[in-house]
Amino acid sequence: MAEVGTDLISRQAAIDALHMHLMYRMGTDSNKKRLDDWINSLPSAHPEIIRCRECKFASGDSRICMKFDHSPIGELDFCSFAERREVTT
Repeated sequence: MAEVGTDLISRQAAIDALHMHLMYRMGTDSNKKRLDDWINSLPSAHPEIIRCRECKFASGDSRICMKFDHSPIGELDFCSFAERREVTT
């Protein structure tokens, strides 16, 4: 059994394998477009990581997390509650 986070596959490999399965089982490729669209709509296995210093919950000087009891923020810290800070010009 694969460990969580270690079973990543390529979308193209999945599409190719399913195309082969469809061709073998049904002898037609009538569902290929729908299948391609469905697989390509799946979320990426590599989510965007928002560092705490880029998060909207970081203090003005980006040294303290305002969401978690004013916890200090390290240079590479991140969490699952991160939301990218809006950039104002």
